[in-house]
Amino acid sequence: MNMEQKIRIRIAGREYDLKSTSPEQEEQIRKSASMLNRMIDSYQSRYPRKDIVDILSFVALNQGISNVSLLQKLEDTEKECKELKEGLDGYLENILTASR
Repeated sequence: MNMEQKIRIRIAGREYDLKSTSPEQEEQIRKSASMLNRMIDSYQSRYPRKDIVDILSFVALNQGISNVSLLQKLEDTEKECKELKEGLDGYLENILTASR
């Protein structure tokens, strides 16, 4: 059952009303908002004279880099799994052929 729940989060001092379709999604949204706020605070302390647009740009770039890195790791893992499966299939085929 898909029940929407209204939630309110705060990012960079601004509040946003969102809808969550599950408790898991709500948890993800809240964790994401918390992580973003920690990153914003970190950049603001390192670059106190930068305005919020610059800070948010740094955070967005950092998150983009993280996403690209994770996607590359996922592609590498999928490739490795495919190679392992092909190796295993070949090994099993050799066993079957040898037992005939």
